[in-house]
Amino acid sequence: MHSSILTMITLLIFTLSAGQALSHSLWVNAHESFTHPPGHVLISLGWGHEIPMDDFLMSDTGAVTIERYDLLGPDGSISPLAVPMVKKETTTTSKTGMTIVPGDLGLRKIALTDTTIPGTYAVVAESLATYFSGYFDAKGKYRMTYKAMDEIQDARSFDFSVRYKAVAKSYVGVREWTDPKPAGHDLEIMPITDLGKVRAKDMVEFKVTLKGRPVTSDTQGIHYVHMTSNTFGGPDKYMLSAYLQDGRARLRVPTAGQWMASVLVKKEVKPDNELKDLVKKCRSVFYGSTLTFHAKP
Repeated sequence: MHSSILTMITLLIFTLSAGQALSHSLWVNAHESFTHPPGHVLISLGWGHEIPMDDFLMSDTGAVTIERYDLLGPDGSISPLAVPMVKKETTTTSKTGMTIVPGDLGLRKIALTDTTIPGTYAVVAESLATYFSGYFDAKGKYRMTYKAMDEIQDARSFDFSVRYKAVAKSYVGVREWTDPKPAGHDLEIMPITDLGKVRAKDMVEFKVTLKGRPVTSDTQGIHYVHMTSNTFGGPDKYMLSAYLQDGRARLRVPTAGQWMASVLVKKEVKPDNELKDLVKKCRSVFYGSTLTFHAKP
């Protein structure tokens, strides 16, 4: 098979395969309820394509391993939320032929009290950094594996090798909105706008940094903030996008409902750049980050 065609096929498989589904997103769902004062917030993790819920964190079409799941307080405190448990047990019903799959999307209830500190809280999640490589073995057969290059013993040559890490968060203002604290992600999306007051037709602004430096569109690459919602686009799956300039982007929210802002940045691994320690492990690194919020009518 021609090398370029083979590469296209393997990259397509790569985007659909478990552990490295770049076409998948990781996000945080945060739903506030104040029906019974002082109220609570229900949180969970989303994985896949369609917010608020698409698939389990582990599935045949894409999988992710969560290594961090925390609540960040306005005072800078960190409260662990317990990393979701992964189960691969399935049951097939005898009459319908359906398969029942249990799973844990990190559903947690954060209950407010009369002594809860007011301010902006963040629910943050991070996936385990995972490698995916395509290579020709010693016999010339093409193979793919979830390993770094230096872990593959029988590789004659490599077609590609990448590392991917997904991070996600959602901010909740309790009684008031204060300047949110960063989560310390390599690729960090920070809201400039008070997300607790966003309504349909409002503008929202974000600041995006990669390892503390503004992500911008220049001769090295065009970078965007994308926004999607299940309340916008219909069957055609439209999304909004805005160029990042000097680390900032502004978008107008067209509809009420839950929205997800996302950024994906690719960096090449070279012996003379900041990723030089990964030269023997992979050829490129993908950083993925999402931020979810709700727009009022």
